[in-house]
Amino acid sequence: MQWLRTALRLALLLGGQDLPHALGQGRAAQCSGVVCDLLDGGAGAGAGAADGLRLLQIKQRRVVVADKPFDKGATRDPRGGAGLLSSTVEKVEASNIMEKVNVVEATNDSDATCNDGTPGVYYWSPAPSDGEPRSWLVFLEGGGWCWDAASCAPRGGDSVSSAHHPSLQVNDRYGILGSLSPVRGFNRVYIRHCSSDAWMGDIGANATSAGVNWRGARILRATLRHLVDARGLAGGDFMLFGGASAGARGAMVHLDTLQPQGWVPAGVKLLGFLDSPYWLDTPAFQGLTKVEHRSQEQTKQAVLNMQNEAIVSGVGLCELDDVWKCAFGEYRLPMLKTPFMLFSSQYDWLRLIIAQAATVTPSACFPKPQCSYYDYADSGANATRQKLLVLPQVISGTSGLYSSTCYDHAMSIWKEFNLQRVLGVTMAEALSAALEATGSPHGTGMPVVVDSSCGQFNCGSGCMKKLDSTCGCSA
Repeated sequence: MQWLRTALRLALLLGGQDLPHALGQGRAAQCSGVVCDLLDGGAGAGAGAADGLRLLQIKQRRVVVADKPFDKGATRDPRGGAGLLSSTVEKVEASNIMEKVNVVEATNDSDATCNDGTPGVYYWSPAPSDGEPRSWLVFLEGGGWCWDAASCAPRGGDSVSSAHHPSLQVNDRYGILGSLSPVRGFNRVYIRHCSSDAWMGDIGANATSAGVNWRGARILRATLRHLVDARGLAGGDFMLFGGASAGARGAMVHLDTLQPQGWVPAGVKLLGFLDSPYWLDTPAFQGLTKVEHRSQEQTKQAVLNMQNEAIVSGVGLCELDDVWKCAFGEYRLPMLKTPFMLFSSQYDWLRLIIAQAATVTPSACFPKPQCSYYDYADSGANATRQKLLVLPQVISGTSGLYSSTCYDHAMSIWKEFNLQRVLGVTMAEALSAALEATGSPHGTGMPVVVDSSCGQFNCGSGCMKKLDSTCGCSA
């Protein structure tokens, strides 16, 4: 493993490898605002069943299976009409299966609920017999958010409710939760996001003028309490705590406060896993002024309406002039004291689609004239790369950084985690090196993988998502 860590520290100067896999961007079953209008692809119907495994739902490339009886040795081809997963029929490995836990029932916390009042849910898989029973992965699901009554109104389905969450969940074997993950031997916990608050809310619908039940922070606290009381989480254990997209933003807010607030026992060694939490405080594209195009305004409105100043400020641990900045990546990340591994594309798909109100896909280009869209994306990518490289934790070597030029977002639970390469390195390999560095005597030498070799939109040789070749500034 030492060779890998050395290679990763030199990755800024090394060349990469090409993995020419084409991949479209999946669509959530429910979403809101401009993102809902512009996502391409979709969750397909008509997927078949095989050998006792009945496919219930495909959502955001996650395969969810029906309740028992369930044959863990069954085979299936879940692709159906969705085109979201491997087209080959694969064996369902037991290590890719997680079981549902009703957080309200498990903890007797009646407020640990989704937007619609249904119970919060987490999925659980204990460490295998040959694994690491004192190591934990706690992963917060993403899925966007809403900040007032109007932005919350279009959300629905699993985004706001656990009513249709099945008893069992099957993970992509290549993702961080899967059987090929470097943390496959850990106790694995996947907390579903049904509160639309990026894990930062703890207020009932009757207590806010927005009339929304935002309880993500409450669900998280109750789940962690259950891990201590019923699963054996204790001092001396190791926890990889994080998430993707909205889950990563929530993990960023909570990372330093888990132990001071008593949510995680003293003596647990923590490492953050932050996949795509980094937002820039920059103007939206060509003067777009609506809140749905301005992530900083969304954050301001969320803090105001959720009345969550104490949560996002970490009970005083984050002392910025404006409290909303404590929930915003550009301002909060440099303040974190707990070591973390940060994954952030310089051309983050979600950041750009929010700011530009447009997207480019494998079969469609930006609106004409395209140059203005690419110029905006390039400017944001340059600013992102420069700010990431001067994060004090990255400079000191106490935290790691992995940054591509790929036009994607929050890929850690999907196959890209183990297959897509930046300068020849996968996300899984970077995490492996971070885990090793965390266990080193001095806690330094974390991996830094930043692609600055091409400086153009989706230009990395390892980017698996291939866009329409006719698109471009000259088109």
